[in-house]
Amino acid sequence: MQDYVKNTNGIFTLGGKPFRFVGANVYELANLESGITKSIIEDSAEAGFTALRFWLFENKPIQAQIDKLNEICGAVNSFGIKLIISLADKWGYLQNYKIDEAWYNGGYRNEYLRYVKAVTGEFKERPEIMIWELINEPETDHFNVFYDFAKVVSGEIKSVNGNHLLSIGTVGGVGDKFGSYFSVFNKKNFRKLYSLDTLDAVSLHDYSYDSGIFERLDILYRFKGELKKAERYSKLGNSIEKPFAGIDGYFLKKGKLFRFPLTLRWIWNIYNSRDVSFAERIGKPVYIGETGFKNIPGRDRVKIMDLDITEKFNAGVGGIMLWSFEAQGWNKDGHDYGFGLGEGFEEAVRKWNMF
Repeated sequence: MQDYVKNTNGIFTLGGKPFRFVGANVYELANLESGITKSIIEDSAEAGFTALRFWLFENKPIQAQIDKLNEICGAVNSFGIKLIISLADKWGYLQNYKIDEAWYNGGYRNEYLRYVKAVTGEFKERPEIMIWELINEPETDHFNVFYDFAKVVSGEIKSVNGNHLLSIGTVGGVGDKFGSYFSVFNKKNFRKLYSLDTLDAVSLHDYSYDSGIFERLDILYRFKGELKKAERYSKLGNSIEKPFAGIDGYFLKKGKLFRFPLTLRWIWNIYNSRDVSFAERIGKPVYIGETGFKNIPGRDRVKIMDLDITEKFNAGVGGIMLWSFEAQGWNKDGHDYGFGLGEGFEEAVRKWNMF
């Protein structure tokens, strides 16, 4: 019988011992045929992952989602893999509705609240589940409305399931818009949010290593479906950032990561560090729900990943989830962050998960 992952004085613990994990995002896991789901889990175990994160959005009848999650829990049990489950998505992918201000202001009570209570309550005795996330990468123009949403939903979930950890799925760093666009540089709202007693762990997403202004605009317009505009920003970003590749390579040979002052990579890491320090002060473990390193020809991204994980764990991060494990032809990334078996990640992942 497995134990539940817990928050013990701000640290993830399992069976009374610290539980530090390197896992992977397999976002389509619950939306695939059973045989493929099983094969992805087997591939994940072979890669050495001890945690998987995926979407369980409201796009099927509740009982169908319960059946699928039971199937997933049964499949990961023998491998000791823990699950992080995101229950909704700002982008609307693989769910039946888009999330907007009206939804936060009460629309979520129509179906979503009933759905998350039913699912989380049904699985309260499944130790395979580590963290439930209210929503992937939320943003809002009106923080107080979002705060009330998070307070109500987290409280309702805790009323039916007190065994599992609860988080939100926030980006953190300079990635969250909780008010004006300048709110990404003001951590007051982020800290107020995670000070809720009903939230147990702090979620960050970190794509800082390969992030520049044009790279972020490229991804934004891809999500919006404006592919020609995205392509222009991608080409512009590549031409501007190419000269820096040699400097990166120089530091990598010395076993170091270099963050150019005043770049997005540099700023994002500063704010990540502040979020980690805040989580430590309030006694809640912090995990990187998504992090990725682009597959650029001639660059050793496994080494970059290994060095970055070293930095994150030394700074107090409790777990890291890589984006995105493209197993069995699924969970495609589309932004050059994806990876699969045989690309060299396995050895580094196993090394970290042996601690």
